[in-house]
Amino acid sequence: MIRLATLLSLTIALAAPSLVHADPPRSPALSQPMATIRPGDSLDSVLNRAGIAPALRAEAALALAGVYDLTDLRPGHRLQWVVDRDDPARLLRLSLFVEDGVEIALTFGGTATAERVEPPVRAVNRQETLILNGPLYDALMEHNAPERFAVDLTALLAGQVDFRRDLQGGETFALVWQEDQLPDGSVAGEPRLGYARLELADRVLELVASDAAGPVIVFEDGEAVQRSAAPILGARLSSVFGRRNHPVLGGVRMHTGIDYAAPVGTEVTATGAGRVAFAGTIRGYGLTVDIDHGGGVVTRYAHLSKIAEGVQEGSRTKAGDRIGAVGATGLVSGPNLHYEVRVDGRPVDPTDREALPEQEIASAEDLTALATWRRETGFAQPDTEDRG
Repeated sequence: MIRLATLLSLTIALAAPSLVHADPPRSPALSQPMATIRPGDSLDSVLNRAGIAPALRAEAALALAGVYDLTDLRPGHRLQWVVDRDDPARLLRLSLFVEDGVEIALTFGGTATAERVEPPVRAVNRQETLILNGPLYDALMEHNAPERFAVDLTALLAGQVDFRRDLQGGETFALVWQEDQLPDGSVAGEPRLGYARLELADRVLELVASDAAGPVIVFEDGEAVQRSAAPILGARLSSVFGRRNHPVLGGVRMHTGIDYAAPVGTEVTATGAGRVAFAGTIRGYGLTVDIDHGGGVVTRYAHLSKIAEGVQEGSRTKAGDRIGAVGATGLVSGPNLHYEVRVDGRPVDPTDREALPEQEIASAEDLTALATWRRETGFAQPDTEDRG
């Protein structure tokens, strides 16, 4: 009897499921592919190559469109998605990583939902003092400073210094700016210029920026000599004043301004205070804004894609005010800003200091800002600082 009972117990134990040694339930095996957007790619083409079902690709695009314009997708953007390894055509999650560390995250639970996730950033103040022994661009790159400042400062100081002819080598150049850094140390967005100082053999030039968009005030040996803003920041100078081969009509023709190549939609600002003399379309120039600065000086901003709200004939502008956006209207081979200065109706070289709009006198706040920057950068002059 004991042997039969023991045998029955053993048989029952073997037949029953083991609660002690059973494996824990497994979550579905997940696959997390990643792809970098290449020229010619679209969201649909990338997911199609990955074997994602057409209905899910359409659902993802529709959800994304609510928080991100897919026409802004650019080479270098990254796409990562999660699928069930046993059913790779079925999307579970999707993330699109675009500029400045921004993530567009999609989840699929019944219907697809998307949200824009902004990364944490911290504002970092940067300062560099360097000796110029070549082009400003090379010096900035060597010190890991924003290369766009080479273009911006050349435009902002055009009325006071020619960076190609006036630099002999050995000049001291100081630069202060602020940038937003992501957690990985990379820079998000555009840097913001605060102060610049150039010590030439015969004079000292200083630039004080009131805010990121301008205006800026240029001081020569402590005296305010120019209050203006560049018409566009961070753009490449693509054509200078003078005779050139016309990119559309062909043949050598007079180019009555300077051109800045920049993407459509880039902000265009007034270079000085004045009154809008014209806002509309001019044959050849396309969408155009003319600003009368008084004293016979008029600045023209052409090939715009749009004119800013409120900018109309008779309206007042200050240096740094937004007046429109870069476009490709008129006779152009690509998007750019055509910037022109006319004195008594005659086009002149915008880099000629005599051609700049009438200058405004610096305020007490501007002089205080100059003194503050000098102290913070170590260029304060104790014997003259109190006199402003």
